[in-house]
Amino acid sequence: MSIALGILRGDNSEQISIKLPFDAHQDKGGHGGSTAIQYHGGPILGGTVGLYVIYYGAFNAAHPIAAQSIVNDFLSSLSETPQFDVNTTYYGTSQGNVTGSLGVPTIAYDAAYSQGTSLGSSSIPKIIQTAITNGLKADSTGVYFVITSPDVKVSGFCRSFCAYHTRTTISGIDIKYALIPDPGQACNGCDGNFFLSGKTTTPNGDIGGDEMTDSIMHELSETVTDPDLNAWYTSSGAENGDLCNFNYGTTYVAANGSTANAHLGSRDYLIQTIWENASPGFCANTYPANK
Repeated sequence: MSIALGILRGDNSEQISIKLPFDAHQDKGGHGGSTAIQYHGGPILGGTVGLYVIYYGAFNAAHPIAAQSIVNDFLSSLSETPQFDVNTTYYGTSQGNVTGSLGVPTIAYDAAYSQGTSLGSSSIPKIIQTAITNGLKADSTGVYFVITSPDVKVSGFCRSFCAYHTRTTISGIDIKYALIPDPGQACNGCDGNFFLSGKTTTPNGDIGGDEMTDSIMHELSETVTDPDLNAWYTSSGAENGDLCNFNYGTTYVAANGSTANAHLGSRDYLIQTIWENASPGFCANTYPANK
């Protein structure tokens, strides 16, 4: 299988489905190949999906920086929202449909840079394994997010990819995870407001935090519908986030003049639409949704 918007081969030879920066697309956010998403028999993540966030690097657990607060608030507010419920249009043979229900995020920290300050794809499972060894739950039905601080160099980030998801095995348990690097203020190629209008002002005033919520929406949606890369994707390998990469649907102007399309909890966000599994399918801000 190939992934339409990019496939990396990790040092552990596992497939990695990536989200490309918008400047890597000649059609600025479009996609090639068929848009007919198909079920290939693999599992989805049903029930309430556990969320585990590992902040890697210079994050302060007692006094979260702005980007960390934005991400935590986003994940805490996303469960069973119309935006995330687009994923409930997907099903698995034995699990039924994705429920749209997400657990309360569990937060862990790796402030000691256990794998150093320069990371490759093989480093990420080791970060998760370290967190599990230090007490984080090992959960085969959850999703782990490794969020690296801006001072950590991640090979290929911002040039080749914005984020990615895949799976690995840790102590015999199938672990689904996504890498979401914090770009700080220096990665316009992954930022939705810059893509739409050239603006560097974002809904919550932090380019890094606001970009990561967009990438989380992409990767989390793909992980619950295609956790082992053998469930839902098109004939060319695109998953439900890929088909709507940098498509934001109906937007509005946030209080600070930035562009937003979702108000969750107390914050505004700009998060990409997700491909609704309908005939014909389409990129949807919410479910139920109008074309």
